[in-house]
Amino acid sequence: MFSTTTAVVESRRRDDLALWSGLALCMAVGPLMLYTLTAVSPLLIADLGLSPVRYGAIATVTFGSAALSALALGGPSSRFSGRSVMVAVAIGSGVGLAVLALAHNYAVVLAAAVVCGVAQSLSNPATNRVVAGLPAERRGALIGWKQSGVQMAQLAAGLLGPTVAVLAGWRWAAAAGIALAIAGVISALAIRVTPCEASRSADAQVARRASVRTLAAYTFFMGFGLQATNAYLPLFAHRRLGFDARTAGLTAAVVGLVGLVSRIWWARSSDRGGLQPTTLLTLALGSATGVLLTLAATVAGGWLLWVGASVFGAAALASNAVTMVALVRSVPAASLGAATGLLVTGMYVGFATGPLAFGLALDHGAGFGVAWLLPLVAFGIAALIGVPSAIARPLLNS
Repeated sequence: MFSTTTAVVESRRRDDLALWSGLALCMAVGPLMLYTLTAVSPLLIADLGLSPVRYGAIATVTFGSAALSALALGGPSSRFSGRSVMVAVAIGSGVGLAVLALAHNYAVVLAAAVVCGVAQSLSNPATNRVVAGLPAERRGALIGWKQSGVQMAQLAAGLLGPTVAVLAGWRWAAAAGIALAIAGVISALAIRVTPCEASRSADAQVARRASVRTLAAYTFFMGFGLQATNAYLPLFAHRRLGFDARTAGLTAAVVGLVGLVSRIWWARSSDRGGLQPTTLLTLALGSATGVLLTLAATVAGGWLLWVGASVFGAAALASNAVTMVALVRSVPAASLGAATGLLVTGMYVGFATGPLAFGLALDHGAGFGVAWLLPLVAFGIAALIGVPSAIARPLLNS
């Protein structure tokens, strides 16, 4: 009897380990390519002779393909098990990283961006469906954890990418990420998927549609400012503050580390007590504050950049986890893939346009001082969207 009980406990521990690691890795492998390029951006730009706008276009192509794929594939992906889609995400991301590792010109880099964008587009719909089938008391922690997988990728890329790139070249930094994709395949296959909860009424779906669309608009502007800042923060540190390539890359790691913790905390808090009316506003204003501190580092000194990066990571990167909690708590399981697809389409469109706009500003001689106004304005608009309490309440407190 005792041995049987022990075996059951060990089996549950293995299942939990596979679930937690699989969800995080699925979210991590999709954006790993772009985070790697961001961390090694000074070396990449010098090697390929890229202008700021051409560098920014890499993120635009990645997230543009992700936005189109999320809109087109979010619903149809529900025909397959969440675990199967997670395996496809890891394989696609590994292929994209392999293409990048072999790239010797700009066109091949863009091709890798398209592949990784398509793979990344399915990570949220797949993982949300897996989480939706679990007991309600476990969802908040799991959503925060899985969304923090994105920041795990950013942290790993920021810590390891510049070092590998300096020692062996930026292509080897990309190749190193293939190991993470392989781990993603293995962990996804080990997950035991629990059936999703029963669908709710069609009337409830119609009532929530406007709220999902409003959250998608909020996510667009947050995504615009978030990715514009993410993409150019190391380059700003290198060119304007005089950081060497390795230290500049560590700014991405700081954002990733703080964002990892922040996503877990905000997701658990929102799931336990419901999203407070001021949460969306707070996250948008906090993100703007982080950018202002980053910009002020040109006057106060490089030390302030680390403060700005930390504040930015704590606020901007938590917004996605909060909106994902909203969907999983209230959208019927049968519609979760399509609803997630709509939400992340707004996010990916923002991700695609933010770096491009920032790069265009630099390319036309505006300078970093003017370019930083773009994410500030985006976060300001997101704050306005987050002001009315009615935006959060119908979706989260149902």
